[in-house]
Amino acid sequence: MDNPKPRHLVLLASDDAAFAARFLPLVAAARALGLSATVVTQVAAHRGAIEAAGARVVPFALGTSRLNPMAAGYEAGQLAGILKALEADLIHCLGLRAIVVGGTAAAMSGIGPRIYQPDDLAALAARSDVAGRLSRLALRHAIRGPLATRATRYLCENPADAAALGLDPADTGLALVGPDGLGAAAGTLYAELSAGCAAEGARP
Repeated sequence: MDNPKPRHLVLLASDDAAFAARFLPLVAAARALGLSATVVTQVAAHRGAIEAAGARVVPFALGTSRLNPMAAGYEAGQLAGILKALEADLIHCLGLRAIVVGGTAAAMSGIGPRIYQPDDLAALAARSDVAGRLSRLALRHAIRGPLATRATRYLCENPADAAALGLDPADTGLALVGPDGLGAAAGTLYAELSAGCAAEGARP
């Protein structure tokens, strides 16, 4: 009997330097569960380090400027094609732009299981002016509304990021990085979501 095909995790990040510096434990966590991992990111000088960790690398120029709906929509369309070609089952979006573009692409591709990991929203959470409050409201509405499914989880490295999204630490959809580190926290979510990829309701 043939072995079942490994579940396929896509990690979406802004650039390979940031991924190599901070997020290689995510690849190790995926491999420990038997998941195949692909990092979709802008490629410069750190592709080798990511591949050495055990992930495939697919170049993708995720924009770094202020989010523009038209630009984000164009990027999401391109990314949706990549996700379909990779036959991705689960996407982990690292950073705000990755969440907006990746979440939209996941919806286009029919991928329900998603992990959204915002990147240091402490400054936004601390703002008390009108612009700050409106930004938090729009962010919460998008990330917890149209970009979310029943199989969406939120992974935060500090409580301030969770607060910026209006997430309660007691919410079962939220995971905070604990003393065991990012890899352990992500591995728990990967195990949960990959096991439920074929379950009814996992896809939107």
